[in-house]
Amino acid sequence: MSLPHLFIYGAGAFGKEIRDIARRANRQEQTWDKIFFIDDFAPPGTWFGDCQSFPFTSVLEDFDSAAIEVVIAQGEPVHRETLYGKLSQCGIRLGRVVDPSAIVSPYACVGEGVVLTAFCSVAADAKVGNNVAVNVQAIIGHDVVVGDHAVISSMVNLGGGTRVGTATYIGMGSQVKEQLRIGDRSIVGMGSVVHHDLGDDLIALGNPARAMRKNETRRVFNK
Repeated sequence: MSLPHLFIYGAGAFGKEIRDIARRANRQEQTWDKIFFIDDFAPPGTWFGDCQSFPFTSVLEDFDSAAIEVVIAQGEPVHRETLYGKLSQCGIRLGRVVDPSAIVSPYACVGEGVVLTAFCSVAADAKVGNNVAVNVQAIIGHDVVVGDHAVISSMVNLGGGTRVGTATYIGMGSQVKEQLRIGDRSIVGMGSVVHHDLGDDLIALGNPARAMRKNETRRVFNK
């Protein structure tokens, strides 16, 4: 039985990191035949390093959807959610890219399209939703639930039993006390320490983290 191709949707910095993770994973256990990028802005046939890029329309036309897997390389939760919907509508299967150094409990549940980067950990009975990105050295504690399309940045520590909402962004180095709830579409700023529940559509910063304003634009980065 032939192996599927892996397409990384987005050829920016995060996409290049995912390419490296996929190659490390492939060396340990061959999962994909070839690795490509999807980039809707680069001319067809563009190469990023040694990986060829295709616009999404070309992927639909030129490849058998049953023979490919796609993973989304976007750091903005709102973009992750949008692209996930696009792929789902087209019947495209999402892959799962896990760095060999990641520690994942056999009792954890990890959804489709998830990216687990180097040295992160997912503890027993944790549930990581679909299309979630977990960055370097992040800790997903026991019984944590991470909603679909969320982004957990590097060196974040989510205490046991924490609930992180759909399309929420937890900034680099943040710490979240156990058993708390962080709502949907919220942003926790870099280095924040969360001691209390946070609602939906908020931007929170500081130690202790406080809600500063509503997340009206649903954007993390000013790009």
